[in-house]
Amino acid sequence: MKTEGKSLDASRSQVFISAWALYAGYYICRKDISPGAGPGISQLALSLIAFGAAYAISQFAGGVLADSAGARRTALAGAGISILCTGLLAFRPSPYFELALLLGNGVGQGFGWPALLRLIGEWFDRDERDRVLGWWSTSYILGGVLATSLSAWLLVHTRIVALTGFRPAYLVSSAVLLVAALFFYAGTSRLSAPTAAISADKAAAQTQSAAWREIVTNRRIQVISAVYFFLKMTRYTLLFWLPLYLTSSLGYTQHSAEHFASYFELLGFVGPLTAAWALNHGFRERRMVLGSGMLFALAFVCLLHPILASSGDLGTAVSIALMGILIYGADVLISAMAVLDAVPVHLHGRAAGFVNGIGSIGQTLSPFLVTIFVLHWGWTKLFDLFVFFALVAGCICVFGTRLQTDQPLMLNRSADESGALRP
Repeated sequence: MKTEGKSLDASRSQVFISAWALYAGYYICRKDISPGAGPGISQLALSLIAFGAAYAISQFAGGVLADSAGARRTALAGAGISILCTGLLAFRPSPYFELALLLGNGVGQGFGWPALLRLIGEWFDRDERDRVLGWWSTSYILGGVLATSLSAWLLVHTRIVALTGFRPAYLVSSAVLLVAALFFYAGTSRLSAPTAAISADKAAAQTQSAAWREIVTNRRIQVISAVYFFLKMTRYTLLFWLPLYLTSSLGYTQHSAEHFASYFELLGFVGPLTAAWALNHGFRERRMVLGSGMLFALAFVCLLHPILASSGDLGTAVSIALMGILIYGADVLISAMAVLDAVPVHLHGRAAGFVNGIGSIGQTLSPFLVTIFVLHWGWTKLFDLFVFFALVAGCICVFGTRLQTDQPLMLNRSADESGALRP
């Protein structure tokens, strides 16, 4: 019995490490969109809109595949598509082919999140998922930081090659994801499916036709999706446009702007870990209560941001760091922890894909905030809009606190009784 316990612990550790590495690789091939999009604001916006639209649609398909074809296969298939499309972008194809590759990369990227959340839901018990997801979510934060660093380094050290039309950043990004995918394949190829996964597959076979109806009519999923729409729109606007804001509005040099913008992700690392710690030391099942607190705090920071930014470098750094911590903390709390608790195991892929798909619609709209809103009213007014978004999302979370003891928890309990893993 002790041997089985050690084997199970080792398998779960391998699943966590493999999934962490793969999603970090995924994110490296997502964050590198901006370097090749061209210097113009409209060119970057077009690239982000094309990618975001394909990514949003693919989330729904990825969720279905994760629940039906298997989380591991879906995650590897998405990685393969992204590797191919990202690698080909290095050779500066024609504009129409480049657009097709961006769309293809969006499709591949959309498979990653629902598949890996489904995998974590299969292998980890509900009582330990908050801690696991808090650490796992650092993969896409650090993956984004690494992508930015790689792009900057390659831009400096491969200037001559870049002049020939070759863009090595894309080739390096795809190579990193390839290594991560091979590591994931090797790390998970010999693992036996946990009891929870076998039970979930049986449940999925029985409820295939009604699965989406269960997702769409689930009131907690409705609340989570509405919150995540506003949260992800805010996150992606800041993620891709902070350097431009710092140069055009605050007068920073390009190098300084990239340095200050990195605080958003680099210190945002603390957010998911803080959310996981808070849930395990007081909030417990009250995820929406914690989420509303973080979103109202975000609204306050965004309201103060123009004042902090005008006070100098320290104020700018503190404001950007606090926004990163609160946004990334609320992000994993809403889109991962709350989602997996809202439905049984056999719906984890679809639920994660649905919520992130709705959020990705907000992501797709984020370039319009810059190209239309900022050009007409300025960057300061954009932060006023962020205040409004955070307040609306926080109020939706408050409404969601009344649903935390509803039927979805019973569904999870029944799934656990049917054979979910225990620590």
